[in-house]
Amino acid sequence: MLKQLGRGFRSWREASLAPFSVRLFRILWMAAFASNLGAVIQATGASWSMTTMTTSPQLIALVQTAAMLPIVVLALPAGALADIADRRLLMLFSQMLGATAAATLAILSFTSALNPWALLALTSLIGAAVALHQPAWQASVIDFVPRKALPAAISLNVLAFNIARSLGPAIGGAVIAASGPPATFAINVLSFLGLILVLAISRFPPHGRRLPPEPMPQAMAAGLRFVGMSPTIQRIYLRAGLFGFGASALYSMMPLVAHARFPGGPLAFGLMMASLGLGSLCGVLIAAPLRARFGNHQLTTLAVAVFGLAALGVAFSPWLDLAVLFSLMAGVSWILVFTTTRTCTQLSSPRWVVGRTVSLGQVASFGSMSLGAAFWGAVASFAGLTQALAASSLFLLASLFLGRLAALPDTDLEDQALPPPRLSRPPAVPVDGHTGPVVVTIEYDVPREQAQAFLALVNELGRIRRRNGATRWSVQQDIDRPTCWIELIHCTTWLDHLRRLDRYTAADRILVEQIETFRTQATHPIRRLVERPHGSSPHV
Repeated sequence: MLKQLGRGFRSWREASLAPFSVRLFRILWMAAFASNLGAVIQATGASWSMTTMTTSPQLIALVQTAAMLPIVVLALPAGALADIADRRLLMLFSQMLGATAAATLAILSFTSALNPWALLALTSLIGAAVALHQPAWQASVIDFVPRKALPAAISLNVLAFNIARSLGPAIGGAVIAASGPPATFAINVLSFLGLILVLAISRFPPHGRRLPPEPMPQAMAAGLRFVGMSPTIQRIYLRAGLFGFGASALYSMMPLVAHARFPGGPLAFGLMMASLGLGSLCGVLIAAPLRARFGNHQLTTLAVAVFGLAALGVAFSPWLDLAVLFSLMAGVSWILVFTTTRTCTQLSSPRWVVGRTVSLGQVASFGSMSLGAAFWGAVASFAGLTQALAASSLFLLASLFLGRLAALPDTDLEDQALPPPRLSRPPAVPVDGHTGPVVVTIEYDVPREQAQAFLALVNELGRIRRRNGATRWSVQQDIDRPTCWIELIHCTTWLDHLRRLDRYTAADRILVEQIETFRTQATHPIRRLVERPHGSSPHV
């Protein structure tokens, strides 16, 4: 019995805590946790400091907007930078930017020179630093953590954020009571320094990029194009967005529940929030075995159902103890949903675009939570607190019916490993990266009885070619030779053509191999052409 328990514990530890065996991840995780904690403490101090400078509810509310808006606005540019720039240097720059803004905020506050607009501006600058840091950090994890340990690493990162969010307000309140708001700003400055030091002395694995990175505007457009042509990513965003919209009711209205329902409102609020935080911790510890047992899709469906029932329990619970228990259940479910959807996002994204898919996923999650908090708050004002929580629970339970339409991928991690980059044969004439437009034609010989099957395959392949960078794509049938089909692929430049070839995943290659069985035996089944508009010179 004891041996079985020992084996079970070792198996759990290897599945859940394996990333901590990697020294670089362990050090960065601890430094990032300290930075997150300092940011939450600073946010608490900023909110309180604003109340001492003005009685305007609008300005007080704008403190949270100033902190969160840069994360949404800069999500795509930050994700693009995470994919095309040196991630370590980007994170180092973002932390130095945040430390400078935090130090300025502390100095102005200690010297009584701080005003509401300066507070909002510097808070936004700190938010911008967070926005630049997060995609680069999340996209970097897989570079130094084994791929099979990635789900656990993502869970531990989310845990660090949730613990900081749970402990930060209490620590910030105690610091304000003891030393005033300026001390919270000083603590935030110190929290940046640890991560800056770690990033300055650490060395990340080489990126392994064969081709020059895309320009910034092109990189952002490529990220949007990839998401727009990736049904799997869209399903993940949909599941995360629906859950964030519904679950935001419980998180945003927890203070009202504690104040209106239970005696000793602040104590009840603290207990319920602590229970949510404890639930998040428990969720991280059990996420790996649950994911192995149920798979991503079933686990997310179960977690959404449990959260919906827990929110319903909080809405109607007459006893604080029962509400605390339901809050614990909600915390477990919350972390399971978000860690699973984030893991699916990373594992469903090729390395060349993972920073952009991660950052856009954050927009889907945080944006839906922000909209949900405003919506359910309006419902509570109109129909009552209990009715709003009950409606949000019913919304979450109803969203489960979309599960069949938005199933999360349950793909084995090893199947997603990328093969070596595909090399293109050198052209017979000199071209450079700016040469273009480039047109590739591929000729196929398709028997009449297989034409329908071929058309289904080639259209799916066309979606992948456009997702990977083709500006135009089409397939034609020769009406004089009905068994002859020709695929046309357009790229803006020769360099864009090479990037497109480098972006195929293992799953894409399987489809390419299937379609190549129809390849014609002609002398030149694949032709690479450069458009020569009127007045241009030929390549010789």
